[in-house]
Amino acid sequence: MKQQPRARMDFLPTWARSLFKRAYLFISYEYCRQKYVKLGRSAYLGSGFRLTVRNAHCVYLGERTNLEMGNIWDTTCGEIKVGNDCWFGVHNIVMGPIIIGNNVGMGPHVTIVGPHHAVRGFENNAGRMTVIGNNVWISANATIMFGVKIGDNAIVGPASLVAHDVPPNAYVMGNPARDLTKLAKFG
Repeated sequence: MKQQPRARMDFLPTWARSLFKRAYLFISYEYCRQKYVKLGRSAYLGSGFRLTVRNAHCVYLGERTNLEMGNIWDTTCGEIKVGNDCWFGVHNIVMGPIIIGNNVGMGPHVTIVGPHHAVRGFENNAGRMTVIGNNVWISANATIMFGVKIGDNAIVGPASLVAHDVPPNAYVMGNPARDLTKLAKFG
């Protein structure tokens, strides 16, 4: 009777296999972080930061940029460039290619969608990217679609779906997001 071949780590106890698996995952995450994330001075990555890299695109974080816990970033389709003094709330999803300006704040659960599509051959997005200007606030649960340009000093309201460009100094809200600047009285 033939003896069946043993798996590679069957000879180890369960706790040792678990320890090796955790060490391997930790080393691979740290390698990915060191190679593909370029941090500015005093930039901070929160716990649970995940980065998906299938191509050699990088993430560039400016000085004093803060990512809270649970952020998921994807550079499969392009680079992610973030300016100085930005803050990203918990559990945000950011997909490249995207350029984010200085002094940008995002609440929790904000999604910035990339050019992915479920059907092959539908990628008509060559040369397009999402651009977010300076001094922009994006409220909780907002979704920014791919290719949208948000102007400087704009505010995106909570739970908004931004599918079109937002002009500078605008306040947009709703699904789909509409410009409510004339309705809102600030100050």
